[in-house]
Amino acid sequence: MIKAIRQLPDGHPMPYLGQEYTLKTTTSMKKPQVKIDTGCLTINFYQSHPQIPVQIPLIKWYRVQAKKYITCRIAFWAEKMQLKYNKIFIKDQESRWGSCSTLNNLNFNWRIVMAPPPVIDYLLIHELAHLKEMNHSARFWSLVSTYDPNYTEHQKWLNDKGKDLFVILPKIPVALLNSVHFYMD
Repeated sequence: MIKAIRQLPDGHPMPYLGQEYTLKTTTSMKKPQVKIDTGCLTINFYQSHPQIPVQIPLIKWYRVQAKKYITCRIAFWAEKMQLKYNKIFIKDQESRWGSCSTLNNLNFNWRIVMAPPPVIDYLLIHELAHLKEMNHSARFWSLVSTYDPNYTEHQKWLNDKGKDLFVILPKIPVALLNSVHFYMD
């Protein structure tokens, strides 16, 4: 298991869709919220935040963004590849980026939304290709390369830099995430 960074101070770089944003926390009477604003990933707390670790609203925000982004891109790629899937699940696996079940459900790690869009698309294409080929045969890789001719470059990015995305934020139980309310832009 990869250990996450314990403290995320203001100014810490936070990746989203391959771009780096500066973490910024604020305290005001405005709604508790996480949003991207002029190069910053800003978390607004009603009050001083030692009671709520900054990681909780961040993980909630990343999960919401992952669901929105992946749902949209899967619809695009499924239509282009002429494939049908059942459901999409956003999970918090400790080392996997995605999987495809025999029920045609697609599972994705929310952390993938930190990666650049072409890398995310590679993962989505990879999992969709499993709807046709439930293995990593030559036919599977041929299908992947039809829709992502640069898939080896994107695979290399995940192998080389993907571990860094697991270090930024810890695995937190969903029940704890659901106990804290923040607005997500």
